[in-house]
Amino acid sequence: MTEVSDDRLGIVRLHLPDGRSIPLQLTYAALDAHGYEWVMDRFKDLQKGRSGSSKAAGDLIELLSNGAVSSSEVLSAPAASYPLNATLKALWRAWEIGQYGPDGRSAEEGPANPRKSRRPTLWARLFP
Repeated sequence: MTEVSDDRLGIVRLHLPDGRSIPLQLTYAALDAHGYEWVMDRFKDLQKGRSGSSKAAGDLIELLSNGAVSSSEVLSAPAASYPLNATLKALWRAWEIGQYGPDGRSAEEGPANPRKSRRPTLWARLFP
């Protein structure tokens, strides 16, 4: 029997410098506990580096680790314990797998931010 990969199970592992590996997974129970908007607001705070972004990282780690790591544990740890880049990538990957599955967004869906059509200008008419 073949072993199913973590991606197929929707699990992303956040590897920390101290050797721990935290499994992150988006579940319906976790999403239902706070709601879609709450989760998206946490991602926005984290990505934009707003005030409270460390709290947002802790909240997301707690949510996606199913409480294995508490938000207060993340906040009280030195920043090097949860490297921002690796943490953000793992959190975002867990969110993407939860939304689109292990294969990601399909090509038929188009880009995440489709290009808006512009009104043709005089230059565009002269030089097509």
